Amino acid sequence: MNTCSRRTFIAAALAAACAPAAALARDGIAVLPPEEVFEKVKKGELLLIDVRTPQEWKQTGIPEGAKTIELAPTFLAALNKLTGGDKNKPLAFICATGARSDYVAKALKARGWTNITDVAGGIFGGPRGKGWKASNLPMTRWEGNK
Repeated sequence: MNTCSRRTFIAAALAAACAPAAALARDGIAVLPPEEVFEKVKKGELLLIDVRTPQEWKQTGIPEGAKTIELAPTFLAALNKLTGGDKNKPLAFICATGARSDYVAKALKARGWTNITDVAGGIFGGPRGKGWKASNLPMTRWEGNK
């Protein structure tokens, strides 16, 4: 390997390592770190939806600013109600470790939803990130569905 190609390789590796998390997008679905999602939620740029179970929400609380929709047969109806049926509304999904939110993101993308984000690592951390709690982001007590 000559010097020029080494430099090119190192520059490319550094650029990839330092790229913003949005570069983690796959299949048209953005994967963002919890800190970035939280900032967008606070600014009203994203609607964060926690897709864990009521038992999980009760045990840990929910991310500050999140809405809750359990993965159940009524999920799509609840999502349509929450978004007014707007398939272009910016949505972010979070679960415990990222597996369920990844599933939801892919399923919605296949059904024509266009502006979907998956929270990297979920609440507790997973293969794609350290998660909401390890990022020391605020959680709120879940008061039950009202």
